[in-house]
Amino acid sequence: MKIGIEAERANIDNPTGVEHYAQQLILAISKQDLENEYVLYLRTKPSKWMEQLPNNFKIKIIPFPIFWTQLRISWEMFVHPVDVLFIMASALPLIHPKNSVVTIHDLAWEFYPETFKTFMRLYLRFSTWFACKFASSIIAVSEQTKKDIIQTYKVSDQKISVIYHGFDLSTEILAKASEEKLKEEQEKVRALPEKYILYISTLQPRKNVTGLIEAFLELKKEKQIEHSLVLVGGRGWLYESIMEKIKDHPEIIYCGYGYDRFAYLKKADLLVQPSFYEGFGMSLLDAFAKGVPVACSNVSSLPEVAGDAAIYFDPKNKQEMKSAIYACITDRALHDSLVVKGSERLKNFTWKKCAEQTLLVLKEKHV
Repeated sequence: MKIGIEAERANIDNPTGVEHYAQQLILAISKQDLENEYVLYLRTKPSKWMEQLPNNFKIKIIPFPIFWTQLRISWEMFVHPVDVLFIMASALPLIHPKNSVVTIHDLAWEFYPETFKTFMRLYLRFSTWFACKFASSIIAVSEQTKKDIIQTYKVSDQKISVIYHGFDLSTEILAKASEEKLKEEQEKVRALPEKYILYISTLQPRKNVTGLIEAFLELKKEKQIEHSLVLVGGRGWLYESIMEKIKDHPEIIYCGYGYDRFAYLKKADLLVQPSFYEGFGMSLLDAFAKGVPVACSNVSSLPEVAGDAAIYFDPKNKQEMKSAIYACITDRALHDSLVVKGSERLKNFTWKKCAEQTLLVLKEKHV
C-alpha cells in the first residue's frame, strides 16, 4: 500500500503544536511500519531528521507558491495517485483519493473568530468544512475537538476517531536555531530568577495571557509572592497588547520563542495554562514530564488531557485563577501531589500508541 503524507508541517524549524504533532507522528510511524510505502510531500528542502527515516519512506519535493496543499498536492494526486492520503491538518486537497484521512486539531476560529484575521478565518472555515465533507475519515486529537466538529460541521460520529497526542522525551526534536541563538537562550535561562511561574505557548488573545498577567500582578500586590512570571512563546496575532501590558513590570520576563522549552521547565515552580480554548494542550505533558505542577483552565480539552493531575480554574474568573496559582506555590503537599499525579498521567500519552491507532485508521481505509 502506498500512503502519501502532507509533511511540510513536519518540516518547520520552529514548530508549535500542529507541527510538533506532525514531526513526532511521522517518527513513530516510521518505527512501526516497515512494510507499506510512504511518500512525504514537501515544498522545501527536508530537515535533517527526515534523512534518517527508513527506506520505505520517500521524500518528494514539489514547490509551489500559494495554496500548496489545495492546488499542488491536488495535481500530484491527479498525476501520481496514492492508495491513501494523510493530511496532518485540516486542509484537504481539492483533488484527493477516495481514501483520504485528515487530522483536525481544533476549531478556534469558530469559537474565537475575533482572534483571527478575516482572510485566515474564512480560509480555515472553508478548508475544514471541505475536509469534513469529503475526507473518508477524520482524526480528532481530543473528545472535545470531536464534539466541536460534530456540532459545527454536522459530521457523523462514525467518521471521527479520537487519537491523542503522545509524549516521548527521547524523540523530541528541538527547534532549529543557530549556535548564537542557542547560546543567547542558555544565558537567558541562567539569568532567570530562582522562583518563577511559567507560561509556554504562543502570545495571542485566545491564550488568555493578559488574564494571567493581571492575576499575577494582583497576587504580587495582595500576597507579596516572591515569584516572577516567565512567558515563553512566539509572538502571535495581536501580541502587541500583551507586550504593552508587561513593559513596566520587570518581574514579568518575556523570553521569546523558546528553542528548548524543557530548559525553562526545569527551573519552574509552576506551569499555568490559562487558555480560553485548546484542541489538546501539549505544554501540560511537557510539565508532567519535567515534574512541574500544572494549573490550567477548566475548559475545552484541558481537563480531558490533565485529568486529576492539575488544579483548575475558570479562565474568565480572575479570582479563581489567583487562588489556583497561590495554592500551587504555597502548599507543598499539593505541589508534590500534582507532580506525582502528573508523572502517572503522562503514561497515558505515547507516540507509539498514537502511531498504532493512526495506522489502524489509515489501513482500514484500504481494506
